[in-house]
Formats: sequence, structure tokens, C-alpha cells
Amino acid sequence: MSRIFINYRRQDSEGYVGRLYDHLTKHFERADIFMDIDNIKPGADFVETLESAVASCDVMITMIGPQWLTITNDAGSRRLDQWDDFVRIEIASALKQSKLIIPVLVGHARMPSPTELPEDMIALARRNALELSHQRFSYDVDKLIQVIKDTVSGSASLKITSPTTKINADSEVVRQKELAIKVVRIVREKELALKAVRDDLMNATTSPLYEFRTQIRAFPVLGEGNADANIIFIGEAPGKNETETGRPFIGPSGEVLDEMLRSIDLKREDVYVTNILMDRAPEKRDPTPAEIAFYAPFLDRIIDIIQPTVIATLGRFSMQYILKKLDLPEKRGSITQNHGKLIKTQAHYGEVHIVPLFHPAVVLYSASQKETLRKDFEKLKVFI
Repeated sequence: MSRIFINYRRQDSEGYVGRLYDHLTKHFERADIFMDIDNIKPGADFVETLESAVASCDVMITMIGPQWLTITNDAGSRRLDQWDDFVRIEIASALKQSKLIIPVLVGHARMPSPTELPEDMIALARRNALELSHQRFSYDVDKLIQVIKDTVSGSASLKITSPTTKINADSEVVRQKELAIKVVRIVREKELALKAVRDDLMNATTSPLYEFRTQIRAFPVLGEGNADANIIFIGEAPGKNETETGRPFIGPSGEVLDEMLRSIDLKREDVYVTNILMDRAPEKRDPTPAEIAFYAPFLDRIIDIIQPTVIATLGRFSMQYILKKLDLPEKRGSITQNHGKLIKTQAHYGEVHIVPLFHPAVVLYSASQKETLRKDFEKLKVFI
């Protein structure tokens, strides 16, 4: 019998649910976590089946993403208003049975107001919500897990995989402070490690582009952003504006990148932005194999330090390098074939998704590509 019920909509929060499930299984038995209805027999009353599944749980986690309120069916009607909507049935049943419901907000979503909900779901609006952010995902999940453990500590039906004792309010405050300090320490360590990479880049006198850098008195451009980012963007090479300031993507292409980030509710400081080349070439041209080979180890160090969940390549050169480095089948495809794909693979530090994207400069040359780029950026929403 399942004791933790995860209520979610695939189109809205599936990426977060997978990560949450992995964390939950470190603390609870897999058999006690119910998240998908795949075994309703033909002829069975699916409403009764769902209500029975909810009845067997101690806690319902309701995942609410940015599209949770507005997703429609094929006829264009809001799913939440339909009598046969699984998400609605499950929540309404949990409310009717007075189950503990914990709304979990992802992707910068907000709690719905009573006027936005069907009548049998209005009480959900009064539930206190918890937010999962990709910057502090582990920390936020730990808070959720503690709430669940405290709630079901008296239930013999839920098996907790590690021994725990009920803690008082004071010790919970201490624990949260310790977790916060740990997060700050990790970020600081990553920032220092990136600084070491930057120092090595500054002193990279054997670079095929070092002579030109010194000749024009330019800066190398390592990258900038969140040292603990969930998403890293890798472009092609810095231009004149970038090497004059030492910052990536600050010219016209950077404006396009910023616009695309805003379209999915992200800011520059939420992500990390870098390039496959980290110095400017003497003329406007494609990176040479020798240049890519020289700067690739710097890029590899950046990825190893940040350990992102998503590597979003901007343009064909960074796409080809990452796909070949990870020896993925898509390495044989062009960016026209691969753009917008979510390619799941394993890095040495865990699961990672590669998302090839056109370089933002494509919009400067062909305005019609702006919508294509925007739609491809939408694919990143599940990781926010």
C-alpha cells in the first residue's frame, strides 16, 4: 500500500518529479511512493481506483508548475475543469478524505487562488506551499522530507529507510541553518575553483590566440554566472565587446540570449554562460580544431566544477564537441537535426541532459528563427 502519493501533470512538472522521486527513495521504501496510474484494468471505474489509491496514502505531494492552472485538452478546454481529469480527481479525493496535502511549487509557479479552482478543489488554496528551486533543490527537498517524516512518524505502515527520531522545533532550526551553511560553503568552493581556472587561462601563454590577446590588450573570457547552476550554456567564442570586458554574451547575441532566458523565467545570474573558445580570434571565422583542442580542457574543468543537470549548447561547434566528448549517437547529426532535443546521458557526477540550441546570433541574421529558438528554450522549463 502506497503511503506517499505524488500528484502531478507530466506536461507541467515531470522533470522535477523524477528528481524528487530519486531523493525520496533515499529515505523511504520505493513501494511506499505512488506516482503513476498505469495499472487501471479495462472496465474498472477509474474514479474509484484513484480514490482508493489516495485513501491508502498518508501524505499527498501536489506538484504545481507554471502551466498547472492553464493546460488544456485537445478541445482547448482547461484540463482542471474536466470531471475526468486525474489531477483534479486525486486532489479532490484527498481533500474529501482530509489527507495531508503539501503543494510543491516548481518553475517559479505560484499558489492558485480560490477563484481559479473548481469548487471541489477550493480548499487546496488554503494549504501552505513549499517551493523547490533548482539552485537549492537538495536543501528544499530535505525540508519536504522532514515534514513527511514528522507527519507519518506514528504510522507503522510507512517504512523509513534510515533511523530517525522526532526532533523539536529548536533542533529543526539548527538543522536548517546547518544545511544553509553547507550550501553556501559548496558554492564558495566552486567559486574558488572557477577562479583557479580563470587564473590558469590568464597565464595560458601557449594558446594559439594568446599573442593576439596581448597585441590588442584584451581579456580572456572564462564565463560568468551561478557557480552552482543547474543549467550551463556553451557558446562559440567571445567577440570584441566580450574581450574588452572579460564577460561573455554582452553584445547583440547576448541581448537575444537574455530575452530567451526571460521567456522561461530565468535570469543570467541563475545560469552559467561560457564558450568553447575563451579568447577572440584575429578575424571573424570559425574556430579551428587546434583552438578547440586547446580550450576544451578549460571547458571540461568548468563543467566538472559546476556539475550541471543540463548542458545547453549554443551553435554547432559547442554541440559537436559535447556530443563527441560524451560519445552520443547524435554526434553524427547536424544542428538542424538535433536542435531542441533533450538528450539524456550519464556524466561522471550523475545524470545530465544535453540540449542543442541554435546560437542566439541566428536571430540577428534571420528574424524568422526567433520563434524556433524560443520554442527550443521552452524545452528547458522542466529543469527550472
